Amino acid sequence: MFLYQFKLNLPLFYKKQFIIFSLPQSSPYHQISNLKINSKNYQIIDEKKWGNKVVVLKDKGKINFAAKTLPFKSSINPNFSLSSYQKTKIPKIYLTPNRFINGKDQKIKSLAKKVLGQEKNLLKMIKKLYDFTLDYLTYGKPIDGLYPYSQALNEKITDCGGFSTFLASLLQSQNIPSRLVVGFIIKKNIIKYLLNPFHVLRYTFHDLFMHAWIEILIPDGSFFPLDPSIEWRRKKVKTQRQGGFGFIPADRLVTSYGCDFELKVYGKVYKIDLLQKNLNLKMTMQN
Repeated sequence: MFLYQFKLNLPLFYKKQFIIFSLPQSSPYHQISNLKINSKNYQIIDEKKWGNKVVVLKDKGKINFAAKTLPFKSSINPNFSLSSYQKTKIPKIYLTPNRFINGKDQKIKSLAKKVLGQEKNLLKMIKKLYDFTLDYLTYGKPIDGLYPYSQALNEKITDCGGFSTFLASLLQSQNIPSRLVVGFIIKKNIIKYLLNPFHVLRYTFHDLFMHAWIEILIPDGSFFPLDPSIEWRRKKVKTQRQGGFGFIPADRLVTSYGCDFELKVYGKVYKIDLLQKNLNLKMTMQN
Protein backbone atom coordinates (compact mmCIF):
# COMPACT_ATOMS: atom_id res chain seq x y z
CA MET A 1 0.00 0.00 0.00
CA PHE A 2 1.51 3.30 -1.12
CA LEU A 3 0.52 6.92 -1.43
CA TYR A 4 1.38 8.16 -4.91
CA GLN A 5 1.42 11.80 -5.96
CA PHE A 6 0.63 12.03 -9.67
CA LYS A 7 1.43 14.98 -11.90
CA LEU A 8 0.14 14.32 -15.41
CA ASN A 9 0.94 16.80 -18.18
CA LEU A 10 -1.60 16.94 -21.01
CA PRO A 11 -0.05 18.81 -23.96
CA LEU A 12 -2.12 20.48 -26.66
CA PHE A 13 -0.53 20.39 -30.11
CA TYR A 14 -2.84 22.51 -32.26
CA LYS A 15 -5.19 25.37 -31.49
CA LYS A 16 -8.16 23.67 -33.18
CA GLN A 17 -7.84 20.55 -31.03
CA PHE A 18 -8.84 19.62 -27.52
CA ILE A 19 -7.74 16.91 -25.11
CA ILE A 20 -9.92 14.43 -23.27
CA PHE A 21 -8.79 12.35 -20.32
CA SER A 22 -10.81 10.10 -18.01
CA LEU A 23 -10.31 11.13 -14.40
CA PRO A 24 -9.48 8.45 -11.81
CA GLN A 25 -12.12 7.95 -9.12
CA SER A 26 -12.01 6.22 -5.75
CA SER A 27 -12.67 2.48 -6.10
CA PRO A 28 -11.58 -0.83 -4.53
CA TYR A 29 -8.22 -0.26 -6.25
CA HIS A 30 -7.40 3.11 -4.72
CA GLN A 31 -8.56 6.17 -2.82
CA ILE A 32 -8.22 9.37 -4.85
CA SER A 33 -7.76 12.72 -3.13
CA ASN A 34 -6.63 16.30 -3.83
CA LEU A 35 -7.53 16.14 -7.51
CA LYS A 36 -6.77 19.45 -9.20
CA ILE A 37 -7.05 20.42 -12.85
CA ASN A 38 -4.64 23.20 -13.78
CA SER A 39 -6.10 24.58 -16.98
CA LYS A 40 -7.67 27.88 -17.99
CA ASN A 41 -10.34 26.32 -20.18
CA TYR A 42 -11.86 22.94 -19.39
CA GLN A 43 -15.12 21.13 -18.70
CA ILE A 44 -16.02 17.81 -17.09
CA ILE A 45 -18.43 15.39 -18.77
CA ASP A 46 -20.24 12.68 -16.81
CA GLU A 47 -20.19 9.65 -19.09
CA LYS A 48 -23.46 7.94 -18.19
CA LYS A 49 -23.17 4.37 -19.50
CA TRP A 50 -20.23 3.27 -17.38
CA GLY A 51 -20.02 6.12 -14.85
CA ASN A 52 -16.76 7.69 -16.01
CA LYS A 53 -15.79 11.33 -15.51
CA VAL A 54 -14.06 12.85 -18.53
CA VAL A 55 -12.20 16.13 -18.50
CA VAL A 56 -12.08 18.13 -21.75
CA LEU A 57 -9.30 20.72 -22.08
CA LYS A 58 -8.96 23.38 -24.74
CA ASP A 59 -5.44 24.32 -23.69
CA LYS A 60 -2.38 22.72 -22.13
CA GLY A 61 -3.14 21.38 -18.72
CA LYS A 62 -1.88 19.46 -15.72
CA ILE A 63 -3.84 17.06 -13.57
CA ASN A 64 -2.56 16.53 -10.05
CA PHE A 65 -3.92 14.05 -7.53
CA ALA A 66 -2.95 11.62 -4.80
CA ALA A 67 -3.73 7.90 -5.03
CA LYS A 68 -3.55 5.54 -2.07
CA THR A 69 -3.39 2.17 -3.82
CA LEU A 70 -5.09 -0.89 -2.32
CA PRO A 71 -5.02 -4.62 -3.06
CA PHE A 72 -8.38 -5.86 -4.35
CA LYS A 73 -9.29 -9.42 -3.43
CA SER A 74 -12.75 -10.89 -3.94
CA SER A 75 -14.50 -14.25 -3.82
CA ILE A 76 -17.60 -15.94 -5.23
CA ASN A 77 -20.08 -17.84 -3.11
CA PRO A 78 -19.59 -21.48 -4.18
CA ASN A 79 -23.36 -22.00 -3.95
CA PHE A 80 -24.11 -19.42 -6.65
CA SER A 81 -25.39 -20.77 -9.94
CA LEU A 82 -26.26 -19.04 -13.18
CA SER A 83 -29.86 -18.78 -11.98
CA SER A 84 -28.70 -16.74 -8.96
CA TYR A 85 -28.68 -13.69 -11.25
CA GLN A 86 -32.49 -13.74 -11.40
CA LYS A 87 -32.64 -11.54 -8.29
CA THR A 88 -29.81 -9.24 -9.42
CA LYS A 89 -30.38 -5.94 -11.19
CA ILE A 90 -27.91 -6.11 -14.07
CA PRO A 91 -27.22 -2.94 -16.10
CA LYS A 92 -28.22 -3.72 -19.68
CA ILE A 93 -24.87 -2.55 -21.05
CA TYR A 94 -23.07 -5.41 -19.24
CA LEU A 95 -24.74 -7.94 -21.55
CA THR A 96 -25.01 -5.84 -24.73
CA PRO A 97 -22.55 -6.66 -27.54
CA ASN A 98 -20.41 -3.86 -29.00
CA ARG A 99 -17.53 -3.56 -31.46
CA PHE A 100 -15.09 -5.18 -29.02
CA ILE A 101 -17.12 -7.61 -26.89
CA ASN A 102 -19.74 -9.90 -28.45
CA GLY A 103 -21.26 -12.86 -26.67
CA LYS A 104 -23.66 -13.45 -29.56
CA ASP A 105 -20.89 -14.44 -31.96
CA GLN A 106 -21.60 -18.06 -32.95
CA LYS A 107 -17.94 -19.09 -32.69
CA ILE A 108 -17.73 -17.64 -29.17
CA LYS A 109 -20.96 -19.38 -28.14
CA SER A 110 -19.73 -22.67 -29.58
CA LEU A 111 -16.39 -22.44 -27.74
CA ALA A 112 -18.08 -21.60 -24.43
CA LYS A 113 -20.53 -24.50 -24.81
CA LYS A 114 -17.68 -26.91 -25.57
CA VAL A 115 -15.75 -25.73 -22.50
CA LEU A 116 -18.69 -25.71 -20.08
CA GLY A 117 -20.87 -28.61 -21.14
CA GLN A 118 -23.79 -28.75 -18.68
CA GLU A 119 -21.97 -26.83 -15.91
CA LYS A 120 -24.23 -24.30 -14.12
CA ASN A 121 -22.24 -23.57 -10.95
CA LEU A 122 -21.13 -19.96 -11.35
CA LEU A 123 -17.68 -20.24 -9.78
CA LYS A 124 -16.84 -23.35 -11.83
CA MET A 125 -18.15 -21.74 -15.03
CA ILE A 126 -16.01 -18.64 -14.57
CA LYS A 127 -12.91 -20.66 -13.66
CA LYS A 128 -13.32 -22.95 -16.69
CA LEU A 129 -13.70 -20.03 -19.11
CA TYR A 130 -10.78 -18.22 -17.46
CA ASP A 131 -8.49 -21.27 -17.70
CA PHE A 132 -9.58 -21.86 -21.30
CA THR A 133 -8.61 -18.27 -22.17
CA LEU A 134 -5.13 -18.86 -20.72
CA ASP A 135 -4.75 -22.00 -22.83
CA TYR A 136 -6.27 -20.61 -26.04
CA LEU A 137 -4.38 -17.31 -26.22
CA THR A 138 -0.75 -16.23 -26.32
CA TYR A 139 0.42 -12.81 -25.17
CA GLY A 140 2.00 -10.65 -27.90
CA LYS A 141 1.54 -7.82 -30.41
CA PRO A 142 0.74 -5.12 -27.79
CA ILE A 143 -0.96 -1.98 -29.12
CA ASP A 144 -1.98 1.39 -27.66
CA GLY A 145 -5.65 0.81 -28.51
CA LEU A 146 -8.00 -2.07 -27.83
CA TYR A 147 -8.09 -5.37 -29.68
CA PRO A 148 -11.62 -6.67 -30.34
CA TYR A 149 -12.54 -10.20 -29.28
CA SER A 150 -12.48 -11.23 -32.96
CA GLN A 151 -8.76 -10.48 -33.27
CA ALA A 152 -8.02 -12.68 -30.26
CA LEU A 153 -10.42 -15.38 -31.46
CA ASN A 154 -8.93 -15.63 -34.93
CA GLU A 155 -5.24 -14.77 -34.42
CA LYS A 156 -4.81 -16.18 -30.90
CA ILE A 157 -1.87 -13.82 -30.28
CA THR A 158 -3.03 -10.69 -28.52
CA ASP A 159 -2.34 -8.28 -25.66
CA CYS A 160 -4.05 -7.54 -22.34
CA GLY A 161 -6.96 -5.88 -24.12
CA GLY A 162 -7.54 -8.88 -26.39
CA PHE A 163 -7.35 -11.30 -23.46
CA SER A 164 -10.00 -9.17 -21.73
CA THR A 165 -12.42 -8.69 -24.63
CA PHE A 166 -12.17 -12.39 -25.55
CA LEU A 167 -12.90 -13.57 -22.00
CA ALA A 168 -15.67 -10.98 -21.58
CA SER A 169 -17.28 -12.29 -24.78
CA LEU A 170 -17.19 -15.88 -23.51
CA LEU A 171 -18.79 -14.76 -20.26
CA GLN A 172 -21.39 -12.66 -22.05
CA SER A 173 -22.36 -15.66 -24.19
CA GLN A 174 -23.49 -17.32 -20.94
CA ASN A 175 -25.25 -14.19 -19.64
CA ILE A 176 -22.54 -13.62 -17.05
CA PRO A 177 -22.17 -9.81 -16.78
CA SER A 178 -18.72 -8.23 -16.86
CA ARG A 179 -17.05 -4.91 -17.58
CA LEU A 180 -13.68 -3.84 -18.91
CA VAL A 181 -11.39 -2.10 -16.41
CA VAL A 182 -8.96 0.33 -18.02
CA GLY A 183 -5.98 2.14 -16.63
CA PHE A 184 -2.33 1.59 -15.87
CA ILE A 185 0.15 -0.55 -14.02
CA ILE A 186 2.38 1.62 -11.87
CA LYS A 187 6.03 0.88 -12.51
CA LYS A 188 8.05 -0.33 -9.57
CA ASN A 189 10.82 2.10 -8.71
CA ILE A 190 12.81 0.77 -5.77
CA ILE A 191 15.16 3.77 -5.84
CA LYS A 192 12.28 6.21 -5.40
CA TYR A 193 10.92 4.04 -2.62
CA LEU A 194 14.20 3.78 -0.71
CA LEU A 195 14.94 7.48 -1.02
CA ASN A 196 11.54 8.42 0.36
CA PRO A 197 11.12 7.40 4.02
CA PHE A 198 7.47 8.55 4.01
CA HIS A 199 6.57 6.25 1.08
CA VAL A 200 5.00 9.14 -0.81
CA LEU A 201 6.07 8.59 -4.41
CA ARG A 202 5.78 11.24 -7.14
CA TYR A 203 4.83 9.87 -10.54
CA THR A 204 4.13 11.01 -14.11
CA PHE A 205 2.89 9.29 -17.30
CA HIS A 206 6.43 7.94 -17.79
CA ASP A 207 5.94 5.78 -14.69
CA LEU A 208 2.82 4.05 -16.01
CA PHE A 209 2.16 1.06 -18.29
CA MET A 210 -1.21 0.95 -20.07
CA HIS A 211 -3.22 -2.08 -19.00
CA ALA A 212 -6.73 -3.55 -19.10
CA TRP A 213 -8.52 -6.40 -17.32
CA ILE A 214 -12.13 -7.23 -16.44
CA GLU A 215 -14.51 -7.48 -13.50
CA ILE A 216 -17.50 -9.80 -13.20
CA LEU A 217 -20.66 -8.53 -11.54
CA ILE A 218 -21.66 -11.38 -9.25
CA PRO A 219 -25.20 -12.00 -7.97
CA ASP A 220 -24.65 -10.32 -4.58
CA GLY A 221 -23.84 -7.03 -6.36
CA SER A 222 -20.08 -7.09 -5.76
CA PHE A 223 -17.32 -7.36 -8.35
CA PHE A 224 -14.83 -10.15 -8.97
CA PRO A 225 -11.64 -9.14 -10.85
CA LEU A 226 -9.92 -11.23 -13.52
CA ASP A 227 -6.55 -10.37 -15.06
CA PRO A 228 -5.81 -13.23 -17.49
CA SER A 229 -2.93 -11.62 -19.40
CA ILE A 230 -0.88 -11.00 -16.24
CA GLU A 231 -1.46 -14.58 -15.08
CA TRP A 232 -0.52 -15.93 -18.52
CA ARG A 233 2.74 -13.97 -18.50
CA ARG A 234 3.54 -14.97 -14.91
CA LYS A 235 2.99 -18.66 -15.67
CA LYS A 236 5.34 -18.30 -18.65
CA VAL A 237 7.93 -16.65 -16.36
CA LYS A 238 7.70 -13.41 -18.33
CA THR A 239 6.75 -11.26 -15.35
CA GLN A 240 6.76 -11.40 -11.57
CA ARG A 241 3.71 -9.19 -11.24
CA GLN A 242 0.83 -10.58 -9.24
CA GLY A 243 -2.85 -10.64 -10.07
CA GLY A 244 -5.20 -12.97 -11.88
CA PHE A 245 -8.25 -14.87 -10.64
CA GLY A 246 -10.02 -12.76 -8.00
CA PHE A 247 -6.99 -10.70 -7.01
CA ILE A 248 -5.39 -7.45 -8.15
CA PRO A 249 -2.36 -6.12 -6.24
CA ALA A 250 -1.88 -2.52 -5.12
CA ASP A 251 -0.06 -1.49 -8.29
CA ARG A 252 -2.94 -0.19 -10.45
CA LEU A 253 -4.35 3.18 -11.41
CA VAL A 254 -7.87 2.81 -12.83
CA THR A 255 -9.03 5.67 -15.03
CA SER A 256 -12.18 4.26 -16.69
CA TYR A 257 -14.56 1.37 -17.24
CA GLY A 258 -16.02 0.05 -20.49
CA CYS A 259 -15.25 0.59 -24.17
CA ASP A 260 -16.82 1.74 -27.45
CA PHE A 261 -17.96 5.21 -26.35
CA GLU A 262 -19.91 7.99 -27.95
CA LEU A 263 -19.11 11.34 -26.32
CA LYS A 264 -20.75 14.61 -27.24
CA VAL A 265 -18.20 17.40 -26.97
CA TYR A 266 -18.79 20.96 -28.17
CA GLY A 267 -21.81 19.93 -30.22
CA LYS A 268 -20.20 16.98 -32.02
CA VAL A 269 -20.47 13.28 -31.22
CA TYR A 270 -17.13 11.45 -31.17
CA LYS A 271 -16.84 7.67 -31.37
CA ILE A 272 -14.01 6.61 -29.07
CA ASP A 273 -12.70 3.06 -28.62
CA LEU A 274 -11.14 3.43 -25.21
CA LEU A 275 -10.79 6.04 -22.45
CA GLN A 276 -7.25 5.43 -21.33
CA LYS A 277 -4.45 7.69 -22.45
CA ASN A 278 -5.03 11.38 -23.15
CA LEU A 279 -6.63 11.81 -26.58
CA ASN A 280 -6.27 14.74 -28.95
CA LEU A 281 -9.44 15.32 -30.96
CA LYS A 282 -10.10 17.83 -33.72
CA MET A 283 -12.52 20.53 -32.70
CA THR A 284 -15.54 21.31 -34.85
CA MET A 285 -15.93 25.06 -35.13
CA GLN A 286 -19.46 26.25 -34.31
CA ASN A 287 -21.06 29.23 -36.09
